Amino acid sequence: MKLENMRQEFPEMPESMRTMIEREVASQVKVEQQQDHILSDRKIQDFAAQSESKQRSTTQQKPARKKAGRTFLLVAAAAALMCTTVFAGVAIRERFFTEAEGNYGVNITIGPAETEAESGDIDSSAAALLSELEAPEEIPAEVTVEASYIPEGMVQYDDGWKIDYEDDLYGGNFSMGVQIMDEDPAETLITETSVVDSEVLEINGHYAVWLSLNYKDDGSGSTMQKMYILYPEVWRMLTIYSLNEEVTKEELLKVVEGISLIGSDEMMSLEDAYTISDYEEETEMEDYDAEDGVYTTVEVSAVEDNLHQIGDSFEISAYSKSEADEEFLHTVSVRVSDVQVSDNMNALGDDWKSILDSGMYTNALQESTDEDGSLLPELIEYVKTGDGIDTLNTVVKTEEAEQKLICANIEFTNNGASDLHNVLYNADLITLTEDDNGMMIIYDRNSLEEGDWDYMTASCGYTMDYYTAGGDGTAGSNYITDLLTGETITVTVAWIVRADEMPYLYLNMEGGTYPIYAEELAVGYVDFRSLEN
Repeated sequence: MKLENMRQEFPEMPESMRTMIEREVASQVKVEQQQDHILSDRKIQDFAAQSESKQRSTTQQKPARKKAGRTFLLVAAAAALMCTTVFAGVAIRERFFTEAEGNYGVNITIGPAETEAESGDIDSSAAALLSELEAPEEIPAEVTVEASYIPEGMVQYDDGWKIDYEDDLYGGNFSMGVQIMDEDPAETLITETSVVDSEVLEINGHYAVWLSLNYKDDGSGSTMQKMYILYPEVWRMLTIYSLNEEVTKEELLKVVEGISLIGSDEMMSLEDAYTISDYEEETEMEDYDAEDGVYTTVEVSAVEDNLHQIGDSFEISAYSKSEADEEFLHTVSVRVSDVQVSDNMNALGDDWKSILDSGMYTNALQESTDEDGSLLPELIEYVKTGDGIDTLNTVVKTEEAEQKLICANIEFTNNGASDLHNVLYNADLITLTEDDNGMMIIYDRNSLEEGDWDYMTASCGYTMDYYTAGGDGTAGSNYITDLLTGETITVTVAWIVRADEMPYLYLNMEGGTYPIYAEELAVGYVDFRSLEN
């Protein structure tokens, strides 16, 4: 499932559910690592959501942090050096400095603002004040974001950290995250690659770096704007992404001009804070360890001995919060009652066009469908990766792959003694095949052909492209509002898949497309391989 749709209510969540959520972040990072850390156009929006989720988590103290994979500060870069020093009446101690590297790379550092007046930009009294400022011993434990300017038709949601059109909440217009600055901010180094334009700015008394990124040398890749902004008054660095190519630089800057970070009354020690340098130290992802129940390969029997067929009932653990029950995890029964494979969106019902306008995970549906609802072939690109500094990625070959719509009805039954509320469910497809050694591994089209390329933009596994839920006001949400004792509710889930993956499909009700987890094997996958016929 996509993490941006998970509710922000997890600080008091039991460790088992926390692990489920964290592992999906890790799995997405692992897929990107397999592709030499290069993001395909199809995955770029998920990348930004995960990145901001990790950045916001850095308000926790050091002893509580967990390694979450490579840093997302090392994914993209700036090319040009443009520094504008303007003092706007607010005393700022820290500012950005940039140093270009190669054609598309730059190192971004944080340093003290000028302490001597230069060309009238900073007067002598301000210079004296700046020179006396030191890093605080305590900082606000949390910060909230306020936006005084929201583009027409957009709303602020996800606790203020996202701004998007009300009828398309996942359009990728403006997404934000924060990190805590170090005790010595000058130690910060942000390395960016694959940036085609950049500028260092001062906005309402806060220094910022604006970046425009594109991963392909022909400019055909998805262009993403990205900004870093320093807020020393709360000792934070804000990162804001804009993934919608229709958003202009001017519109992005207007949004940034209206943003304020408000610190909480509760304070924490800066010495104990999880800062930018702590985050960057965790650039290497830990290997998947069988001892921890995480596998890249398993015995065939581990999958086949606990395999469910369409129509079988089995039990899963579902996250739910009930006012009458302090437990978060509850056992519910699930059954895939019906599955259809189609070449047309009509499988979702006569009102399939309204689905495209629902604003809930419709990007894949819109991109893959013509006006009559027929599925279009997926364009697969074979890419030779550049280093992001002197060279960008180059598409050396393209081909088209047939796509299918899989639409499943899944029944959820509450056999427990208490009513359940806001039941979170996951239903993702995982692709498995047997390797030459007789072991089950993730099927990956990337490994089927060899040539003068490093990866192809063919995905590995599928999250839910469309889903419904029971209860008023929850259509399109992967939460079931109420599941009463003895009640059965049917949800509809749909995926768009490539036809070549049909022989390798399994339904994973634990959620996740990569890698393989012991908990998933214990619950068991549902066999979707027969859908090929």
